[in-house]
Amino acid sequence: MQSLETRPGTREHGVPEMKMQDQGRMSPYVRMSLNDGTLTVHMTARCVGEREVSIIASAAQRALQHHGASIRRLVLDVGSVEMMKSIGLGMCIDLRNRAGAFGIPTSLEGLSGRLEVLFGMLKIDRLFQVHAHQAA
Repeated sequence: MQSLETRPGTREHGVPEMKMQDQGRMSPYVRMSLNDGTLTVHMTARCVGEREVSIIASAAQRALQHHGASIRRLVLDVGSVEMMKSIGLGMCIDLRNRAGAFGIPTSLEGLSGRLEVLFGMLKIDRLFQVHAHQAA
């Protein structure tokens, strides 16, 4: 499995050059991996608010634009998230819609606890395939 990181470099068709590298040091809020056509957005922030959303959404959108043709599935891994503000919920829906524009289905992984209750109460969980957290 490889992680995605945006590095400054040549731009082709207005999209920054993307290289497969360790992204753990790039952002404390998100880590992305591309494995067998599945782009997984691992949200590593405990609370997803306005600051985290801007970073997570930006990274995910760049990856979708750059690797859109090779991605067959988008997974939003919220297993580390304990609280998500309304802007975070909107980001999940927006990422789903952006992936859908490429014909890419989106699923949620690791939804549990109060976050699972929130997604269910607002019926947002119906927009996604929901999977239990996979063991590493």
